Amino acid sequence: MSDFFHLVPQIHYGRGAARLAGAALAGLGVRHVLVVSDPGVVAAGVLEPVLDSLRTAGVAATVFSGVRTNPSEVEVAAAAKAYQDNGCDGFLGAGGGSALDVAKSAAVVVSHGGSIVDFEDGARPVTEPTPPLVQVPTTSGTGSEAVAGAIITDSRRVFKMHVVATGAQVALCDPELTLTLPPGATAAAGIDALAHAIGAYVSAERQPLADAMALYAVSTISRALPEVVADGSDIGARERMMTGSLSAGISMKGGGAVDHAFAHAVNAMFDVHHGVGVALFLADGMEFNLPHLPERFAALAGALGAGDSGEDGIQAVRELVAGLPIPSLAKLGVTESHVPDLVTKMMADEFHLSLNPVPVSKEDAAELFTAAVRRGGA
Repeated sequence: MSDFFHLVPQIHYGRGAARLAGAALAGLGVRHVLVVSDPGVVAAGVLEPVLDSLRTAGVAATVFSGVRTNPSEVEVAAAAKAYQDNGCDGFLGAGGGSALDVAKSAAVVVSHGGSIVDFEDGARPVTEPTPPLVQVPTTSGTGSEAVAGAIITDSRRVFKMHVVATGAQVALCDPELTLTLPPGATAAAGIDALAHAIGAYVSAERQPLADAMALYAVSTISRALPEVVADGSDIGARERMMTGSLSAGISMKGGGAVDHAFAHAVNAMFDVHHGVGVALFLADGMEFNLPHLPERFAALAGALGAGDSGEDGIQAVRELVAGLPIPSLAKLGVTESHVPDLVTKMMADEFHLSLNPVPVSKEDAAELFTAAVRRGGA
């Protein structure tokens, strides 16, 4: 079988890229765009360069800011309704991964009807043309702007599902939009991006085109993240993080790993930032997979600047996370009594578990969750 690699048709990255939004949408024939964002981004004024560019290009805009940290099918339906009620003809996602995922998911609902839950793991295929979509990330983390998939919570099951949605026509990755992001959110998003790259490099679906992007992302993010958390105004470090995050997002075409399955269980039950859950399990996932891919993990250690063995790389990740403002499992309220429910939710995440290079049993999951809780997630 041949490998398949698809990217967003146009990616613009670097300082000022967000100011291309109006021209990009106008070029796609959009006259009235629904801007999908969240309250924090709107309140911080981060959207202003984007909205200015829309006005300059003569593109009318309606802002939908009802996106929360772990969005569900409810927010997707609300965004689709706002699109239809306002006579929009295009979407622009502007925010973290949650806003970008809601934008691409709402585009599918608008064009196909039904609920986004129907599209879990491609159960209902995307067969109809979707509205034009431009994505503008305001964090350096998810890489959602580069892929078609989305993570949406099914509120009935309290389960974070993988949705086969739709990719953007244009991604605009502007580090200037991340300058107001506080240290905690910066750290969580950055570790998420690092996990994407590490996961892609060891994934069951790893492939050469993704390998180079993954190693570049690991090297770039691991060095820039402590700098940008220490000084959020460092535009050079912000730019390196944005490029690293984008590269990690592209490398996700090579799959992922088990840390995301762990994280999604915690995220769903405790409604915490996705990157926080990832940070608490990234090194554990690496340690679980190390015996099966020692040469790959040695290469990751080199990219991390940590030595020449997989064990060195894992220790470097533990130290990196420990030095960041990431809350522990204990602070999140996770106890051993939650382990059975966490294991159940994790084992239902067939998409991410299938990407891990080796199978993860229910017993493996229980052992890893228990060990993480006992040490407090440190």
